[in-house]
Amino acid sequence: MLANILLALSVFIYILLAKLLLGARPGGDYGVGYSFVMLIYQLGFVVSTGLLAWTMNASHCFDWLSAPFLRYRNGLVFMAWVSFVVTAFWSLEYHTKWIEGEFWPFLRWLAISKVYVWLPVLVFGACLYLVNARRVADFPPDWVRLTAKTGFAVCLLIALSVFWGFGKFWVQKRLEGFQMKSVWNSENQEKYKAELDFVETYNDSTIEGLLQYATRYDKQLRINATAKLKSFPNWENDLIAILSKKDLETVYVYYDNTRYVYPFLYVNKVEHPEKFIQAIQYSLQVLAIRAEKDLADPYALELGALDIELICLLLDEQFKNYAKEFRPGMLKLQAALATDAPERANTEHRKSYVKTLKKCRLAVKNWLDTNS
Repeated sequence: MLANILLALSVFIYILLAKLLLGARPGGDYGVGYSFVMLIYQLGFVVSTGLLAWTMNASHCFDWLSAPFLRYRNGLVFMAWVSFVVTAFWSLEYHTKWIEGEFWPFLRWLAISKVYVWLPVLVFGACLYLVNARRVADFPPDWVRLTAKTGFAVCLLIALSVFWGFGKFWVQKRLEGFQMKSVWNSENQEKYKAELDFVETYNDSTIEGLLQYATRYDKQLRINATAKLKSFPNWENDLIAILSKKDLETVYVYYDNTRYVYPFLYVNKVEHPEKFIQAIQYSLQVLAIRAEKDLADPYALELGALDIELICLLLDEQFKNYAKEFRPGMLKLQAALATDAPERANTEHRKSYVKTLKKCRLAVKNWLDTNS
């Protein structure tokens, strides 16, 4: 009784799945619902056929297997079930779709022959007889044995071919990935070597061209660039000159070398911090103007590049004795950050921008609270 219920359920779900997959696939919001329903049908088919195979095996429906195979009956039944499920899904999915070279050509012939119709008829027909026939001598008759064996052989052949096809595709993609990574590594090694050579042979009159390399994540490049930079006798004055450039508030932050100064100062002590007071005061004014402009423009996303949190930490660690001189600039920056910011037009960065703004406001507030 249970086996008949599971058989009927399996057939019913297969018909629903076939009707779904053989029809046109919708797009948009309907496509999401389509995919969800397909997943439900596929899961139902796996569960119902799996329970059917287990029930039939427990009811001795396959005791007619020849002696050499009978000892492996459980494994064979499991293999047959997996093969049938894979074949059913593949035949419905690829009934019209075909990518040249993805699978062996004979699978295309099977797809054209509507294997998704005649193969389930063979399998479910054999199951129907095996579930309901009486266990008498010569059970089951030869035509049932032939039907079951043919169905199993075709399912196994298709399933193995499908696994081979997808396995080959996976290996090809992995090889392509390794090749692309190798090319990328090679190109980056060349670029890295060129950067090291540039730092080693750098001979400009100021450090401005070196500064970006002294703040890189790569340790060796950062060490080399920092050593080269500090070999300039006036490197501190050069940093001050970069911070003191006129009309910085009109320059796009990513084209402005001042954005490398604060990260460099954060990890490199200066011998004469008092020389930086005026330059930092001016820089804080520029920072306030930039922040206010960025907040007002819903298309702008420069706030994170201003490094406001890092600047607050730097002023606390290396320029703590000059907090009084920097306080007016920090108050202006706080006022600029307090501006109501319209929602960012770029939805991908909307949440991260709000998060960055909160961190900047908190960093400035904490600095002002500890340097009152």
